[in-house]
Amino acid sequence: MTDYLNPELCSLPFDLYQRYRLAAEALDRLRVPDETFEVLEVGGHPGYSRKFLAQDRIIVTDILSSGNDLDMVSSAESLPFPDHSFPVTLAVDVLEHVAPDQRAEAVSEMARVSSEAVLIAAPFEYGLARSAEKLVFDFIKEWLGYEHKYLKEHLEHPAPGLVETESELVRLGFDTVVIPNGALERWLVMMLGYYYFDGFSGAMELRKEISAFYNANFFWMDVAEPAYRHLIVASRKRLREKPGALDDITSRKQQLPEPDYERFRLWLQFFMMGETRRLLDRIRELKARLAEKETETEHQKKYIAELEQFHKKVKATIPYKLYQSLFKRK
Repeated sequence: MTDYLNPELCSLPFDLYQRYRLAAEALDRLRVPDETFEVLEVGGHPGYSRKFLAQDRIIVTDILSSGNDLDMVSSAESLPFPDHSFPVTLAVDVLEHVAPDQRAEAVSEMARVSSEAVLIAAPFEYGLARSAEKLVFDFIKEWLGYEHKYLKEHLEHPAPGLVETESELVRLGFDTVVIPNGALERWLVMMLGYYYFDGFSGAMELRKEISAFYNANFFWMDVAEPAYRHLIVASRKRLREKPGALDDITSRKQQLPEPDYERFRLWLQFFMMGETRRLLDRIRELKARLAEKETETEHQKKYIAELEQFHKKVKATIPYKLYQSLFKRK
């Protein structure tokens, strides 16, 4: 079984870690001891599931896949495999990127090629989650100067419906369990912090450390409502054969010890120092621009004075006096 607390996994971005780990934890509880699965991950490029399901054989299909090795080029709504080709089909934060009128077909295709289970994780339609995404999108645009491609897509298209997706799987003959993933309040704070550090050169290692701390200490706490996303676990028979197999996932958060926040306090202090330094740099920049403007103003004043002096000299000349007396209207 995968060690989910190993440094390589824990240093992954928290949002990616929490979605893949929850799917892997659920699948671990459905398997019998020492069982391995052949898993089709739909829309899984570049294959992060292989890090979390190291004991399984993962085939990734995605329109972005290179087509090499175990990666195949295919859309979610048209999978090029016979019925029941894979024990497990997995789709992690993919369904929301499928065109709304093709989502039911994509779910049907994932169910068709699966003989045992289908796991679908997505930020389903939920007003507070969309508001949180809008806050993050606006922050990135203002702070980093670009529009986040995937968040923009989330905001421009309606999210998939949780009830509708689960009902479709039930209609296709599956038992289902829905698990919350990513406590919304912490998801928002972490996303803002994650992209805040994108604005500083050399902050990558610090961001990895913060992710590692969060992933190790808050994963189970984030299996809670209100949630940013939900994981639908659907099986043809395993949930009936192992009733209550997933119950401990939602109860684990009650049993965790309090995290050690000392390093987190140090990071917060670093954050505050960095923000103070940024503001001081901005003040220095504005002072420099003000000094430039003041110098430019002094040059303009001097130039105006020279023009006024020149005007006085011109008016004192005989040609100007003749012009004034003969031609200029009185």
